[in-house]
Amino acid sequence: MVLDEATATAVRERFRQTHDATEKERLRAVMLATTGTHTHLEIAAKIGRALSTVQNWLARIEGGGLDALLTDKPRSGRPSELKKESLQQAITEGLRDGRWLTAGQLAGWLHKKHKVSCKPKRLYYWLGKLGGRPKVPRPVHTKKNPEEAKAFQEHLYDKLCELGLPKERPVRVWVADEGRYGLHSFTRRCWGLRGVRVVKRAQKKYQWGYIFGALEVVSGKAEFCFLPTVNLDLSLGFLAQIAASDPAAEHVVIWDQAGFHQRPGDATLPPHVHILPLPAYSPELNPVEKVWDIVKDTVANRVFEALGRLENALSRALEPFWKDPGRTQRLVGYGWLHEQANAS
Repeated sequence: MVLDEATATAVRERFRQTHDATEKERLRAVMLATTGTHTHLEIAAKIGRALSTVQNWLARIEGGGLDALLTDKPRSGRPSELKKESLQQAITEGLRDGRWLTAGQLAGWLHKKHKVSCKPKRLYYWLGKLGGRPKVPRPVHTKKNPEEAKAFQEHLYDKLCELGLPKERPVRVWVADEGRYGLHSFTRRCWGLRGVRVVKRAQKKYQWGYIFGALEVVSGKAEFCFLPTVNLDLSLGFLAQIAASDPAAEHVVIWDQAGFHQRPGDATLPPHVHILPLPAYSPELNPVEKVWDIVKDTVANRVFEALGRLENALSRALEPFWKDPGRTQRLVGYGWLHEQANAS
């Protein structure tokens, strides 16, 4: 292939200046062709394109120059139905609700509801464009009352004020919960090599224990306790541990309404301890739930021969929370819980 001097110079200059990968690919094909040492088939193999594509590029620069090579003609044909705003809104709503598990399910829904045919592979582009990401949904109990949970978030400040705490004493607001651990191992996702199945040992061994945990919403303090089971007496002991962390303060403990948790006004409560129950079936309101999820990452896909070894591993995972108040504060966040507790 022979180009006039002006076009050949323009091709070399454009190749040096452009950062566009598509332009560089086409310009490289032309420069290889002008050397006279490569066939069209060899050029196609070097740049990883079909022979017909390379021949098309070379014909375009010979017929119309550099602009013809780099400028694509507008595609003809019917525009995609997925460009309609109404259809994109419908897909976005479905993504918000987690309606589809796979792109194939979305393709079936589009065909059934909107008479739009689209291959699942093409839908990955639109799923990403509309903000879609694969996620694991959090289960919510059918008995949960969303209005009650929302009201708790909005009126926590009022509930704290209604406790009538003495103004001369500092107040600590805690969120508390307990998590079960055991020798029955469990698996979680992990990184591995493509094409290689990861295999992990597992055991079924039914020995259990419980971690009680509490996070102070404002200061970031943390308290934990390993216990063999759950009952009212053990819960009472953990509340006493919380109270002992700052004897000069009033302690408000927010936790769920489990049968082994004390209720507001319980006569057995330690001095200076007050209970605020969470709405039923609303674990997402309790930041301690996030602690258990983080801790499980450290013991997942592992086998422990005895509870003592498992508890040692759990203690190492929990240590950053009681040593670094900032970590606890980041976990609780500076949203509704921190703002209303601090304001009260």
